[in-house]
Amino acid sequence: MSRTHTRGLCAALIVLAPAAAAVAAASVAAGSAGTVLKATLTGHYLHTTAKGHGTATITITATKACWKFSFSGLDTPNISGIHIVPPPPGGYHKLSVLPFTAYTSQQPGCEKLDRWGASGPGWAEKIAANPSHFYVIIGTARYPNGAIGGALHAA
Repeated sequence: MSRTHTRGLCAALIVLAPAAAAVAAASVAAGSAGTVLKATLTGHYLHTTAKGHGTATITITATKACWKFSFSGLDTPNISGIHIVPPPPGGYHKLSVLPFTAYTSQQPGCEKLDRWGASGPGWAEKIAANPSHFYVIIGTARYPNGAIGGALHAA
């Protein structure tokens, strides 16, 4: 390689390096906000006769999953979590890939992804990449296998 060619490459790197760093920083900053997903929750989605309804907002970042539920018309809520579609017939339950809490409320919550073991980050990545392959449920005392639920989609 000639000395002139080498100088040209060095000059190009000096000019492009700050731009590349700015692009990298911007993508990290955008990713730190996470992926926001939504679901409309109904009894019909889970094949139940539950009259309640609600919404779920799920935010997945590199290190945690957060949720915020809004619902009405339910008896005492208990479990909640994310499952693989499709939902089973009414009265049956699938295991959650990311179970949120044993006591569901309308207060926001977050968990570190490693709470679900080594598979937690992998499931979170799959959910963020293909939200329509997953659904959210809220179980209640009357409907312990899920009173209302709905498919996830990008917000």
